[in-house]
Amino acid sequence: MDFFPLDTDRQFEFDKIKQLVLQHCRCAPARELAAAIKPVKNVERLMLLLAQCDEYKRIVEHKMHFPDATFTDLSKEIGLLFIQGAVIGLEQFTNIRSVSDIANTIIAFLTEKQKQYPALFKIIESLYITTEIIDAINHIIDIHGEVKSSASKELGEIRRDLSAKRRESDRRFRSFINDLKKLGWLRDNEENFYNGRRVLSVLAEHKRDVKGLVHGSSDKGKTSFIEPYNTIEINNEIADLEQSEKREVYRLLKQLTDDIRPHKELIKNYQTSLTAIDFTRAKALLAIDINGRLPQMEQQPTIKLVNAFHPLLLLQNKQQKKTTIPLNLNLDVQNRILIISGPNAGGKSITLKTVGLLQMMLQSGLLISAAEGSVMSLFQQIHSDIGDSQSIEYELSTYSSRLVKMKYFLEHANRRTLVLIDEFGTGSDPELGGAIAEVILEELAKKKAFGIVTTHYTNIKLIAENLHGVTNACMVFDAETLQPKYELLVGQPGSSYTFEVAQKIGLAKEILDRAGKKIQREKLKLNSMLGTLQKEKQKLSHHIEELKIKEEKALQANQKFDTLTEKIQLKLERDKEKIEEQTRLAELGRRLNLLSEDWDKSNSKKEVIQKFVGLMTAEKKKKLEKIAEEKRSNKIAKTIAKKMEQIKVGSSVRLFNSKQTGIVEEISKNKAKVTFGDIKSVVSIENLELE
Repeated sequence: MDFFPLDTDRQFEFDKIKQLVLQHCRCAPARELAAAIKPVKNVERLMLLLAQCDEYKRIVEHKMHFPDATFTDLSKEIGLLFIQGAVIGLEQFTNIRSVSDIANTIIAFLTEKQKQYPALFKIIESLYITTEIIDAINHIIDIHGEVKSSASKELGEIRRDLSAKRRESDRRFRSFINDLKKLGWLRDNEENFYNGRRVLSVLAEHKRDVKGLVHGSSDKGKTSFIEPYNTIEINNEIADLEQSEKREVYRLLKQLTDDIRPHKELIKNYQTSLTAIDFTRAKALLAIDINGRLPQMEQQPTIKLVNAFHPLLLLQNKQQKKTTIPLNLNLDVQNRILIISGPNAGGKSITLKTVGLLQMMLQSGLLISAAEGSVMSLFQQIHSDIGDSQSIEYELSTYSSRLVKMKYFLEHANRRTLVLIDEFGTGSDPELGGAIAEVILEELAKKKAFGIVTTHYTNIKLIAENLHGVTNACMVFDAETLQPKYELLVGQPGSSYTFEVAQKIGLAKEILDRAGKKIQREKLKLNSMLGTLQKEKQKLSHHIEELKIKEEKALQANQKFDTLTEKIQLKLERDKEKIEEQTRLAELGRRLNLLSEDWDKSNSKKEVIQKFVGLMTAEKKKKLEKIAEEKRSNKIAKTIAKKMEQIKVGSSVRLFNSKQTGIVEEISKNKAKVTFGDIKSVVSIENLELE
């Protein structure tokens, strides 16, 4: 994406967005990337960056685990590795070891989670896990960042000798101190170091009494610093051993540098990948701050914003605990340019800047502060004319500058250009400037450019009504309170409420009347009509909203009534079944009582038994008939349900065992009204089949 003019990103405060990303970065290389954020021209690369940001945002939002990628900048270390003969220091090796360990952990994690985070996996796709770097460093350097005594046989011997010499030197020094303390020749701070040598702090008046080498005295001359004679030789030996230790440590570090040097490209790539992860994390955290998300992306030029916010305004209002009004608009191939009119301070400019800033963010790999359902596409260039210069002193140069921009727009704009113009046509004579603006708008429409234009000019509002691809819109303004609502209303131009505002602030009626006579009646009438139209539309919108609420309540009541009716019907059916069962059992009990009486009275027990068997057989037959009826009903219900899916109003059908076809006119419950020639019949769905 290209900008014209070149400071367009600054005019839209994109520099502040970059600063917000930078504040979330934890490492210096990532902060450098944040400071240099700009639109990505390679589409595949851009889509990958957006997907990576979206994946990391989900990780943070859902509090899922991701290895800590905080690392120390290795730029200096990497530079030394690429210089043959250069030697890396102890602390630098500790940094390389730490980065290698972090990189190995993240490579393992993203390789395991490749299916879950395919975009983030791309960051480390070309890397591999190796312990060679860490093992080589661990062999020489311990966890505290010191060279191990076991790193070489020579170093081990030097340090053993050095330790023994230091113990002997300390024993002699302590013995000398004890002797001088008894004599009272030492100061309170009895020992010190002078030019790297361990010395005694001797009272100046006794310096000639102490055998040793005088290294110096205090500023006031009251203390002499003397190295005891019996430690001078051993201290010299210690100094020689310390030099030998330094030489051996240097040799080991040089050798270690040479051993690590073959991995210099991998270490460089480790840093690059960890930087990318930290940078992606910072962008994801910003997205969470501004309620950002990845919109649906379209090939065709499209800007559909659903509940979108200017991210900086949103953050500012959050801090001040204010409500931010969301923006909803839609630009597509049919409606490419939106002309926004309305009074000053109503939100026209912030709407324009919101669109411009969100488009810049998206094409720079950042998620945008817009709700689900938003649809965006990529543009090749953004042309802007914010018109910030309002000084009367520079009015001529301001308009000349604006014309230069318009000339560039007309020469370079195409269907992949987003044009953003604030206060279109201002800076010159209203009649002449408005005429030029009108022609420029016509040309931009011919080039099929996309854009947002804010204006107060009536002729621009009028031409927008008849110009293909151009749509009027206005910022909603409360005509009664004369206060802006900061809501965009697409489909009609807005009034500037010039006379209404002047009247509210108390400007004399005589002045307003005289002003009204000086302008064309048509313009005044149109402006008044626009104000009235907007007021009526607000009332209508309010009524529509009330009707929607009432309709929703009625729908909920109907659903509740239907549910209740269904429950009652079900209960009645169950109660009916219970009553029938109880009646059947009562009848069965009555008959059994009669059989019991017959049994007691009858001499023929065989006859009573036959009656009992007959009664039980009849009961079993009834149960079987009931089960068969239920199965038949279920089968019919399934058949009807299947037929209901197939047979619709307008379907051609026929009755079973009939060749005459008919057309379904109406379906109600399980019945269908079918026209067979001149005859209309109501037929059960189960008795019909598709022709």
